[in-house]
Amino acid sequence: MKIQFDTAFNSSYLCQPVYSLEGKLLAIELICRFSSTDSKLIMPTELVLNLLTTQQLIRFLEEQTAWVRVHRPWFEKHNVLLNISVDEKLTDLLIENVALREAIKALSFVNISVSESFPQLSQGRRNERLVKLKKHFPLWLENFGSGNANMAAVFDGLFSFVKLDKGFFWQLFASEHFTLVLPSLLRNINRYCRHVIVDGVDSEEYLAALNITQVQGIKGLLWPAVESTQLDLLLIKPSQFA
Repeated sequence: MKIQFDTAFNSSYLCQPVYSLEGKLLAIELICRFSSTDSKLIMPTELVLNLLTTQQLIRFLEEQTAWVRVHRPWFEKHNVLLNISVDEKLTDLLIENVALREAIKALSFVNISVSESFPQLSQGRRNERLVKLKKHFPLWLENFGSGNANMAAVFDGLFSFVKLDKGFFWQLFASEHFTLVLPSLLRNINRYCRHVIVDGVDSEEYLAALNITQVQGIKGLLWPAVESTQLDLLLIKPSQFA
């Protein structure tokens, strides 16, 4: 997708792995980059999406859907989930645009994620947008613990996956009560969702601290994102789990 601002920007995609504590690939997070045609500038995706018109946002979702269709055989063969992030504008399009929603919904391995900063997240089941979105897709909550919302949305069972914010995880890790607080927090979250993912596992020390049964998935700089042509590399068990 080509977007024209003062400079032309093209979209491209990276695949960020999420692994189990045993080193099995659980999911891929689809990351979109907007870079200038000469590749010298990269524009934050959130900023780009805020500048797009409704028609451009539809094109953006259609492009993502086309990417998913191309890679569908790989995801289905290896039983790997694909996580796509949306903001409130994209959420509204998925709710209102039936053709687009059904096209994505037909790709059963696709999950949809929203950030803890999603508008009125703390309303839980009183948030009509989220309730409508949940009717069609398994939902992930990103950045849990970043301080933008309370636990209501988790307690209301809206999310199949909850991903701890990396800053929150690092803060807990630095606390002298880490070994008490984290297991207690995870037990409570696991009562209301299927899986807890921990973001920010950027070192062997962080990884060693997460040998806990309540954690189902981990993500971090130890396992960087790759181009879509390198998806098979993510199926190889990383050395940290050997």
